Amino acid sequence: MSLDRHTTLDAQLRDAMHADRRITHALAYGSFTQGTADRFSDLEYWLYLAPDAEFDAREWLGKLTPVLHGVVNEFGAFNAVLPGLLRVELHAVPNMQIAGLDDWGNENLFPGRMLIKDSDGRLAAALEKLAAKAPPHAETQATLDRLLNWLAFGLNVLARGERIRAHGLLWWIQGGLLSLAAVDSGQTDSLLNPARLAERRLDADTLRRYAGVTGGVDDLERAYANAVAWTLQLAESLELAVNAELAGALKERARVGISP
Repeated sequence: MSLDRHTTLDAQLRDAMHADRRITHALAYGSFTQGTADRFSDLEYWLYLAPDAEFDAREWLGKLTPVLHGVVNEFGAFNAVLPGLLRVELHAVPNMQIAGLDDWGNENLFPGRMLIKDSDGRLAAALEKLAAKAPPHAETQATLDRLLNWLAFGLNVLARGERIRAHGLLWWIQGGLLSLAAVDSGQTDSLLNPARLAERRLDADTLRRYAGVTGGVDDLERAYANAVAWTLQLAESLELAVNAELAGALKERARVGISP
């Protein structure tokens, strides 16, 4: 698939970042810097601003490309939708926040592709420090513990009759199961986002099991029953600890709807 449009716009944005004196440091991130982008991928950037700089992300981006829709998302970043549904994400923050890179994960990190502008060397140093960290490891017991909590929560609200709420909670359960299944199958290269390209990375049986924990509000008994069964099987396969009384209670609550 051609990435000519992404490449052209990325070059324009990088030039504009270099030209704007309010932006003291800038980096790109995401699939475009990792070499895994396709024509459906976003372009994503962090812009670090001089102290007290006034900066309107929509206005800045709108001078470079038509913006069909713009919104500040739930994480404080400006998200823009361009013609053809190409998305651009811009984080614009004071440059004192460069230190926040210490908390980033470093899966598929390529500082040379990410670094755009660095007025004093701080950003390059922060990226090199991040790249030197040990890669994320599979915290399987912690993942399982969170998953068991979500299962208990979801099964309780489902039993109460809150089907829409129980359906929403499945999102957390599905994510936990994907993480454990990825570890169980040895696919640990995307621990920070186990759903990314899951169809290419995970085997057919895992994808089938995942499909069994999805569905609509009329499929919740089946989905939760399958989720409990799969969770306990993964815990056994990965030799993780599960309280026996809790396991029994989850199975009892989810006893209906188990698919073969």
